[in-house]
Amino acid sequence: MTWRFAGANFDQMHMNTNLQWVHDHPDAELVGVCDETPETSTGSLEQAMTDCELSEKDRFDDVERMLSKTAPDVVIAGPHNANHAAFVERAAPHDVHVVIEKPMAGSLADADRMLDAMPADRHLVINWPVLWHPVKHTVKRLVEEGTIGPITEVQYYGGNAGAPPDGSWFYDVDAGGGSLLDYLGYGATFSTWYRDGDLPESVTAETYVPPEQEVDVQSSTICRYEGGLSTLQTTWRMLTNPWETEPQPAKGYELVGEKGSISTRDRAAPVRVTTVDHPDGYTVEADDLPERYRNLAYYLIYCLENGVEPEGPANAGFCREAHRIVETARRSARAGTTLELVD
Repeated sequence: MTWRFAGANFDQMHMNTNLQWVHDHPDAELVGVCDETPETSTGSLEQAMTDCELSEKDRFDDVERMLSKTAPDVVIAGPHNANHAAFVERAAPHDVHVVIEKPMAGSLADADRMLDAMPADRHLVINWPVLWHPVKHTVKRLVEEGTIGPITEVQYYGGNAGAPPDGSWFYDVDAGGGSLLDYLGYGATFSTWYRDGDLPESVTAETYVPPEQEVDVQSSTICRYEGGLSTLQTTWRMLTNPWETEPQPAKGYELVGEKGSISTRDRAAPVRVTTVDHPDGYTVEADDLPERYRNLAYYLIYCLENGVEPEGPANAGFCREAHRIVETARRSARAGTTLELVD
């Protein structure tokens, strides 16, 4: 069977990679692309048309018209953060599975709108680009095997050297810009995944907004759990873009457990582990993953062909729970005080 895909809105730069994955999959066909707001796009519909070998008949400027004319099985969308809920509400009546680029939403209320809009027999999937990286799954396996015992602390540091391009919607507060929304979702979602869904009791956060800007370029979030504290930091102030040159401090996660620790921030090792029995530590090479985790297209088609629900960070319900951390952090930073985790 060939699965029909459409791509809508290129505010998120990852859209080009997502659609290239669809184009390259042997059981997928890209039947339409649409960009309703090219003036705010950080990806490129034009480049997607070239790379994915599309013609003018496959190009649309209205989402509803594209979905009606092409009848895709799946639509992959990259609207800016504040438009995620509105996009899902527009797409859901077209009997289509919907993929939204990370973060899940601009607010917890929007996340609930998205879940409420989708029919029970259709998937709502959140695409976190790092979900297709073997290191993330290797860390998850090590935790599940009890390598470091119950987790007592997670440290996350994520970000880049600004939000390219300069002056984009990432710097617009009304569009859902800022480093907190851009990156805290990674730390919140994947630390919750590693903790098997456990959520903090309370959250304390601060952000730094430069005088000449309206969105934060740094955020620090402290999560209080029954067994300890975790820290999640975001920044747009790295010296280099980490997908080109790993900055210092390095991006990544440190997981501390009752019997050891796991780090993905050691430049010399994909994963480094210390335990009570091996206090000097050892390197763990990243696992070879099943084919379904090769990329977004492979995972979606695996779920569709096997009738299974997306799991973990791809699952919208799971992401909604993790987004409670992001929402509480936003409110805490505005209020200047510690807050109980919002519902």
